[in-house]
Amino acid sequence: MLANTFMVQLLQVPRRRFLNALICVLGFFLLAENVAGQRDSLTGLQTSPAFRQAISDAAKKYKIPGIAAALIEHGRLRSIEVFGFRDLKSNAPVTVNTIFEAGSLGEPLYAYAVLRLASEGHFNPGEPLTTYLPLPYVRDLDPLSTSPATEPLYDPALAQVTAIRVMNHTSGFPDWAHNQHLRLPSAPGQKWAYSSEGYLYLQHATEHATGETFDDFVSRSILRPAGMLRTRFTWQEAYTGEIATGYDRAGVPVPSHHYPRPVATATLYTTIQDYTRFVLSLLASAPSQQAHESAVSLMLNPTVSVDDPVPFSWGLGIALEKNGDDVFFLHRENNPGFQSFVMASRKTGSGVVIFTNSGNGFAAVPEIIAATLGGNHPILQSNFLHSQ
Repeated sequence: MLANTFMVQLLQVPRRRFLNALICVLGFFLLAENVAGQRDSLTGLQTSPAFRQAISDAAKKYKIPGIAAALIEHGRLRSIEVFGFRDLKSNAPVTVNTIFEAGSLGEPLYAYAVLRLASEGHFNPGEPLTTYLPLPYVRDLDPLSTSPATEPLYDPALAQVTAIRVMNHTSGFPDWAHNQHLRLPSAPGQKWAYSSEGYLYLQHATEHATGETFDDFVSRSILRPAGMLRTRFTWQEAYTGEIATGYDRAGVPVPSHHYPRPVATATLYTTIQDYTRFVLSLLASAPSQQAHESAVSLMLNPTVSVDDPVPFSWGLGIALEKNGDDVFFLHRENNPGFQSFVMASRKTGSGVVIFTNSGNGFAAVPEIIAATLGGNHPILQSNFLHSQ
């Protein structure tokens, strides 16, 4: 019935639009078939005693209340391990369904969605965003609150800001300008500087370009196809009984965040199972899915060297570490109550996803990486990894 409805609608459009729409429909079903295989890979998992031991040892050593981690080998999920408590007061344990505040790990998700849109020919990431969102840019003064306060920006430098420059953090925007007038500290394209404000500008532009809300766009582009059914960029009441409590480095609980509006680099809520599905999709090679392959190749192509004592580069929406003849992609979430990390190689299909509800979470990452991916990874000592 669903296929018949699609065909009736397609027959009512001109030939060129018909062909484009048909390609999109076929691509959707191919992606759905591939994702179904990924969902199957999350069942019947093997156990990894070494991985389990590394998780439990790190949690005890660094006083981390709870850890959920996934081990990927040869492009398939090998094991998910959970340890400790999502909430110490109630002694509620971490499970595969525990919701973590994963903040910055939303950036690769959103970048993938934008690059899928570009790969399908509906958006040009090299065009000035003023092409899609004419000035003034009406900016939220505090996007992480319920405040409706805005300011209009007429800065002509915005005509030099592209989606590519936002996604490789050369937009010239500051990281945040909460409740302050926004000024660009540097000219667009001049240097690398991590910016959540830049992503907010991109969000507004893509909403205008697609006619969709942020939530609808991301759900259609990646969350539903990847089977990430419990992942959202805004607070859901359904999370109440499964959200992890965050703890600072001293073990004191920090206030939870119930974000009312989506921000790609700050408000992600997800589970270890859901986010691992996304990483598996990035690792999957699918030549028949041209839009997917194009999006992933653009994400993982180095575009700029990062200003950090430890040399590494940035693709689009994700960090890249050149390691011998391999390239690892990675990202992190770092705040006082939640520290999380993902690292993987498309060449070998190996990777690890680590979620913690602790300000000590990063202390455990090198030991878990050593026990799983192995090798020497200088990026683990980078300023970027440890900056908030």
